[in-house]
Amino acid sequence: MARNSLYVLLIAAGIILATTGDVTCFTAAAVSLTRKMRTQGLTALLQQDIGFFDSDSNSAGELTAFLAEKITKVQSLTSGSLDGGIRMVSCLVMVIMFSFVFGPWQLSLALLGIYPVLGACMGFVAAIMSGNADTVKNKKKGDHAALTKQAVAEKSAGALVGEVVLAIRTVASFNAEQKLYDDYCTGVDRIEKEERKGAFANGFVMALGNMGMMSVMGFMHWYGQYLFSLGETTFKGTQIPLFMMMGSMMVVIGAVAGMLDIPTALSAARRYFQVTDRVSTINAFDEGGATLPSVRGELEVRDVVFAYPTALDHNVCRGYSLRVEAGQTCALCGPSGSGKSTIIALLERFYDPQAGQVLLDGVDVKTLNVRWLRQQLGLVGQEPVLFMGSVAQNIAYGKPGATQAEVEEAARMANAHTFITESLGNGYETEVGQGGSKLSGGQKQRVAIARALIKAPKALLLDEATSALDNESERIVQAALDEIMAKQKRTTIVIAHRLSTIRNADTIAVINEGCVVEKGTHDELLGQPGLYNSLVLSKS
Repeated sequence: MARNSLYVLLIAAGIILATTGDVTCFTAAAVSLTRKMRTQGLTALLQQDIGFFDSDSNSAGELTAFLAEKITKVQSLTSGSLDGGIRMVSCLVMVIMFSFVFGPWQLSLALLGIYPVLGACMGFVAAIMSGNADTVKNKKKGDHAALTKQAVAEKSAGALVGEVVLAIRTVASFNAEQKLYDDYCTGVDRIEKEERKGAFANGFVMALGNMGMMSVMGFMHWYGQYLFSLGETTFKGTQIPLFMMMGSMMVVIGAVAGMLDIPTALSAARRYFQVTDRVSTINAFDEGGATLPSVRGELEVRDVVFAYPTALDHNVCRGYSLRVEAGQTCALCGPSGSGKSTIIALLERFYDPQAGQVLLDGVDVKTLNVRWLRQQLGLVGQEPVLFMGSVAQNIAYGKPGATQAEVEEAARMANAHTFITESLGNGYETEVGQGGSKLSGGQKQRVAIARALIKAPKALLLDEATSALDNESERIVQAALDEIMAKQKRTTIVIAHRLSTIRNADTIAVINEGCVVEKGTHDELLGQPGLYNSLVLSKS
């Protein structure tokens, strides 16, 4: 007994070493896998064309929740299920080996026959618990991945939380807290309903699986004692294999329990590969494409037909043609929804037209390197977007590796240097807050203009850059833009609602229903009846 007890202690010491190495290695592998999946997942998202993010299934909240939470579920496939599966197989192999060494051949053969039955039971339990019989198909945009109803509910609720946080000021301004709270409660109620629905079924099936395993153990114990009573084996030859089999059954039960996370992990893995396997038609990371030795800044759209990916049956551009000479300022005006902002999106190559060409200095932008092309264009939108960080960091985003001197020069050109140095407590090191919340609307817009100017673009694209500002902020920002357009003489396309900006443009293009219907100077267009004349009169 003393000797056997010592053997048990040695086995216990071995278990410490084996389990420590087991858990450490598998956990390290799982953590490394999750890190790679997160970095590769973000890279894949950054490589996607803008049309990918227009889809409802790829909202900011859903993608944020996916990268932050769901992708960690894949760890269970490495550190949980895979680890448990390997442990189970190893244990079963050892039981069979010891059975043949210490036990009678009859007991060993019975054990070999029982294991397939156990495997079938375990597979049945796993199939039921994984919810494969209760899935839904997402058939939008060719996405045929199967998701459990619970996963769909969790996805919806998680996306709502992310979007509420990102737009909390809008939520507060419309007193929408209660409505969004109610919507979220509806989502979590759906999750609870699906979890409750599966609770009894999962518990009953798990109980059946455990009962089957215990029945097998009971049968093997009875059969071993039966062989002992016939004198076919010794007590030792019966007990050692049975003792090890009982331990292996515990491992099998643990492995089955570990499979509870497999459905969520597989769902996350499917979603991950949907993103990473998607080949984007417009990839800013692609090193291919030509670059021009010099850029004049001549812009042209020629017979462009375009519809957004989410509304392919509605053409926004219908034979759009427009040419802007290098160094000139072209103002686009027309009714809302006529296609003014769409042209800027096509010039930036956020999208590719279904027909026609978009040209820079006479070269189709499809043949140019995407990153190089966007470096030649400076875009200032209606709603400036700033990132967490300092004012200097936000301006420097426009030109990787920009020096402090370049940052300050760009701020001066944008009429922002004075307020940065005099009104902000830490000057260029002042934190702008989430979305630029610590700056006023006019200040944010001037920082955005400086960010566009720091890369010295050959063409400046102004998409209603002052329309969201109050009168005083609009006057200051517009003065900065007027100075830029007057002094620097770079090609500029401006969409504006201010008549003074339109009047001073070299060329005015009037857009209506996806086509250029009128083109000329302010005086030329005002002197003839037409849409521009009507627009001017409506603003008077």
